[in-house]
Amino acid sequence: MFRNRKINVLKNLANLQFALVLLLVIEFLISLGTFIEQNQSVNFYKENYPELYPMFGFLTWKIIIFLNWDKIYRSWSFFLVLFLFGSSLVACTFTTQIPSIKAFKSWKFLTRKLMQSEVLVTEILNLGTLNSFAFNVNIRHYHLFFQSQRGYAYAGLLGRIAPIFVHFSIIAALFSFTLGLFVEYFAQESLPRGELGHIQNILDSGTGSYVSQNVAYRVNNFWITYTQNSKADQFYSDLSLFDSKGNEFSRKILFVNEPFVFENIFIYQTDWELFGLKLHVKEGQDFQISLKRVNEGTNQFWLGFIPLDQGRQTIVLKNLRGDFVVYDEMGILNNEVRIGYFIYDNRNFQVLVLDLISSSGLQLKSDVSVNSVYFSFFFLIVSVYVSFVAYSQIWCVESGIYVQLVGVANRSVLFFQDDFRKIVKRSRIHGNQ
Repeated sequence: MFRNRKINVLKNLANLQFALVLLLVIEFLISLGTFIEQNQSVNFYKENYPELYPMFGFLTWKIIIFLNWDKIYRSWSFFLVLFLFGSSLVACTFTTQIPSIKAFKSWKFLTRKLMQSEVLVTEILNLGTLNSFAFNVNIRHYHLFFQSQRGYAYAGLLGRIAPIFVHFSIIAALFSFTLGLFVEYFAQESLPRGELGHIQNILDSGTGSYVSQNVAYRVNNFWITYTQNSKADQFYSDLSLFDSKGNEFSRKILFVNEPFVFENIFIYQTDWELFGLKLHVKEGQDFQISLKRVNEGTNQFWLGFIPLDQGRQTIVLKNLRGDFVVYDEMGILNNEVRIGYFIYDNRNFQVLVLDLISSSGLQLKSDVSVNSVYFSFFFLIVSVYVSFVAYSQIWCVESGIYVQLVGVANRSVLFFQDDFRKIVKRSRIHGNQ
């Protein structure tokens, strides 16, 4: 009785309709995770999904938090659906696909009359052409077997086995993805140019993740290239990695869509910011002033103030190339300068603009399962293509002075019919010689 229940459970899990429903649920949850911002604070969802104006009439921040839709890829419901889908694939593989291999490899001699709907082509040869038929079938890459007065040939067995590898590759991808959710971490850092830093600002991490502190990084330099319209084109960071002894062991210039990869740690260039300005007074004193970003439509600039005894100077930075304009207390333009130039006031007081204090925004992500996920999908693509190989079968039965031929194929019907006719034609030609 227990065995029968076990078989029924496996059959229900292996049911194609059940697997398709699970696949649709997975697609829905992934789409939901794309639509709803993930891993944000509660205040973020309160501001964007308020109870007073629910999205679509029902979606509020309370529903999102209660159903774990703010962390949907780590929610119990998402793991449950993945587990059921993987179990369905495993059940189908071991109850249907693997047992079918033995059936495909067995010698299926014609013991019954095939239904007319099963037959694609049929022909009759003279008995004397049987050896010629066997030769031509063999050179067309068929495996031919004879027993008494019956023969059986098949080709394209790989196309029947490939669905098993499709299942295994999907299962491997699901396992790798699930493993990655437990061991990955995601961090966001903003590091001033020339300073060392460690991975500290962890935004999201799995329960089994480990953040190594044996590696430090330094932004040696940061710059931006601009288009002809003075729009930011690309961000670049010259990044170095150091071991626990302070020795540099790797260095690379990274930019958007070109990460720095080191031992499953991916460092991406994201954003940038200006903190301040380094200045030098003529008497020899160096000091810094802070800069504040001001957004005006699609344009942005940075505003700072130079406190001098002669009066406060307002400095406005247009871009990271170091183009400044300086105004006095009355708002009158005094200077247009660049980095390395002096700022003069009405009393001929000089301040040298030394450098910008900029920071590079870095996104750090660690996931040891990335390579296995990529390999699983590569194997999935290959096995899907192989599964389209046609599985063809030909039977021959001796009947008096004639040999009856019957052929079927599961796909590429026209190609099989043409191939079958070529075999028959060459068999008759060679058999009559």
